[in-house]
Amino acid sequence: MCGIAGLAGADAVRHQTTVAAMGLAQHHRGPDGTRHLTSADGRAVLSMNTLLIVDTAGAPGPYQDPASGIVLTFNGEIHNYRQVAAAWGIVLEPGETDAHLVLRAWAKLGPGCLAGLDGMFALAAYDPREGRLFLARDRLGEKPLYWRLEVAGSRSPPRSPP
Repeated sequence: MCGIAGLAGADAVRHQTTVAAMGLAQHHRGPDGTRHLTSADGRAVLSMNTLLIVDTAGAPGPYQDPASGIVLTFNGEIHNYRQVAAAWGIVLEPGETDAHLVLRAWAKLGPGCLAGLDGMFALAAYDPREGRLFLARDRLGEKPLYWRLEVAGSRSPPRSPP
């Protein structure tokens, strides 16, 4: 039942404490660990509460791809992740799960990788190569995903994507 939270923007690195508090506020969603991670460019801080289901010995998130710097928080399960990894030539090491597949697929294919995933999920992926935060959830919207856009001097109400 993992939980994800985060903040992106030019000064995101200054808000690490806030994002850490956001993660701690929903620690009950991930009894296997609550961590946050700041992107290499300091423009995104993402938090994740991990509930290890696919591999109980797996590493808790958030996850970062060393080559691209992409940071991923993930809630859910990709049912066909082993088949997708094989089809797309993505090697998964022992102890790596569906979240690792999503991270590597994102680094390789970008948001287009979502079309090949069968499961229920919500995710936030920050790509420092483009300076963009991408939010997505499964086609049926089984996992909740709320967001708010704040532009200097204005605020929008929290939203849930269609």
